[in-house]
Amino acid sequence: MSFFHFVSVSLLSAALLLNAIARAQAAVPPTVPPPPPVATPDPDHALSLDQVVVSSGFQDKTAFDLAQGSSILAGDQLRRQVQTTLGETLAATPGINSTYYGPGASRPIIRGLGGDRIRVLDSGVGALDAANISPDHNTALEPLFAERIEVLRGPATLLYGSSAVGGVVNVIDNRIPATPLDRSFGGAIEARGFGAAREKTAVGTFTAGTKELRVQLNGLTSRSEDVRIPEVARIDADAPPDQPRGTLPNSEIKTESGSIGAAWFGADYRVGAAISTYATTYGVPVDEPISIDMHQRRLDLDGETTKPMGFFQGVKARLGFGDYTHSEIADRITTNTTFKNTAWEGRVELPHAFTPQTSGTFGAQASRSDFSAVGEEVVTPPSVTSSRALFALEEWKQGPITFQGGARLEWQSVKLGDFDAAALPSLPGYGATPDRKKTARGASGSLGAVFYPKKDWALGLSVAYTERLPTAQELFSNGPHGGTGAYEVGTSGLPNERSLGIDLSIRRRAGFVTGTASVFTNTFRNFIFEQELAAGSVPTANNLDGLTPYQFVAKDAEFYGAEAEVSFHLIETPTQQVHLALMSDYVHAQQTTDDVPLPRIPPLRFGAGLRFEHAGWGFGVEARHTARQNRFTAMETSTPGFTLLNADVSYTLTREHGSYEFFARGTNLTDKEARVHSSFLKDFAALAGRGVLAGARIRF
Repeated sequence: MSFFHFVSVSLLSAALLLNAIARAQAAVPPTVPPPPPVATPDPDHALSLDQVVVSSGFQDKTAFDLAQGSSILAGDQLRRQVQTTLGETLAATPGINSTYYGPGASRPIIRGLGGDRIRVLDSGVGALDAANISPDHNTALEPLFAERIEVLRGPATLLYGSSAVGGVVNVIDNRIPATPLDRSFGGAIEARGFGAAREKTAVGTFTAGTKELRVQLNGLTSRSEDVRIPEVARIDADAPPDQPRGTLPNSEIKTESGSIGAAWFGADYRVGAAISTYATTYGVPVDEPISIDMHQRRLDLDGETTKPMGFFQGVKARLGFGDYTHSEIADRITTNTTFKNTAWEGRVELPHAFTPQTSGTFGAQASRSDFSAVGEEVVTPPSVTSSRALFALEEWKQGPITFQGGARLEWQSVKLGDFDAAALPSLPGYGATPDRKKTARGASGSLGAVFYPKKDWALGLSVAYTERLPTAQELFSNGPHGGTGAYEVGTSGLPNERSLGIDLSIRRRAGFVTGTASVFTNTFRNFIFEQELAAGSVPTANNLDGLTPYQFVAKDAEFYGAEAEVSFHLIETPTQQVHLALMSDYVHAQQTTDDVPLPRIPPLRFGAGLRFEHAGWGFGVEARHTARQNRFTAMETSTPGFTLLNADVSYTLTREHGSYEFFARGTNLTDKEARVHSSFLKDFAALAGRGVLAGARIRF
């Protein structure tokens, strides 16, 4: 099936489904209304398309009004889906999968793209960690502190960097208060436990102050044991016959995190700051068990003014400093390698409205990362990566159509520190003496439109051209990496990665049926990925452990696919709600230079969920099926399909000064063996087996 035929059939099917149900409910007025007004977001209805998307770059812009696709997790839905890692928290969202590297490390994959093509943000600026270096590196973010998580694709991603070609994941927390306090003291305490990993977690958030000054204090402690799984952990050809059954060895996690922040509010301004710490130790269930000991200390500054200055409606600024350390420990004793990253990132945005029909944002961004690795398994030489960028995002309303466009200019410099060049093996594209400094410049742009054909309907179209600049890892890696069991080699002459993406979506935000369906295509020139080399490509003197060699190469590629999430509001009264939700997503990825599939691409998924709420009670049950992945590279194997059955129940007791919530969540209730094709560890680590997690949450 051609891509254009696939696009036509997918959009037509979605449109017919939504339109047929809509016509059965009410007649549609013949006149075309103007673009709908911005609605006030309700934090307890996370699926609402009227939620304001803070990360969009537009003031008061909702998910319904964006040209590109977006997803928001907030309120009750976020609390039901939150996991120990960011990747697993988002993995149930249509269009998003995970790198699953055991329970302790997981990053999001958006439409088949991951790694440095996904920008993970901490309230608007980078996470300032080393998670994009390797899939066994977790993000230095605590999902249980998140108030909302926004996922963006398309034009608005230009605000955050060329590495956001796959999308942006912005984790928004309350470390720096965003609004004044309407009372002298408040907060929440939560305790949860049990589950497949016998988790024990306590979380506390406390706030105090006045209308002018608000102080926020957060703290978390969490422990979990080796995860229970249905069968054996390893299924590769070298799996030991006597391995334990029912447990994933070396998968325990220990995490401590905390922050203190404050914000001062004036008549037309806000300034704030926060200091935070994040420390976690988790096991990586590879051939020779490795533990990761990760620490990050961070300072964030944030401020904005809404005082008009000519064309500009104010100024928004954010600055983050991070000191990150990550050690890979073998046998719980020996430190093989220690990674360090001292980094900062800042951005300034100038929202403006030249006319009543036009608005947008001008901005600048700069960052610096001083990265080093010391030890036996140094993959990447020490390097300093500096970047700076100018960007603009504009909107023009013309009748029932709103046009949106963006542009970005970015400059990057990667400078190597001291290393023994003579010790590097001579490999094609790398050489024994690579240039110690690599500079690059990239330009990106996007155009989009939102058309409102009928009341509560929107059609979105976006086209984006992006140039992604190669990272230090892709350019200069040359060494063994125990966490991935690979010998990784860079290519110092890699060109800029260029892509052209098209996204088309249909949305409905009110009525018996609501939801969104999207189709997309993304064509790459010089797509950079790790390609397995022939055995013996790396001299034995360098690859003493005989690890599988991989080299970063650039070839052309094409991605296309679709995703949909539709909700049927079967009962909707002030006291009772019953909703049926359907979802599906699919991505096809091909390396077109050699006409072969790309590695670790997620397969087709689809699922359904039923939710009932009445008198403080909430019940939910869902089934999600992941199909067998039969498209894989010569170095991969097929991954069987599986169906996971989950359920949850909660009861909330509301009182004058707060609320008490008791909840339980059952996952993989049929105890099905499930392996993630997009994971490097699919033959080493299955997903968790049957587990029931329970807890209580008090708000005051």
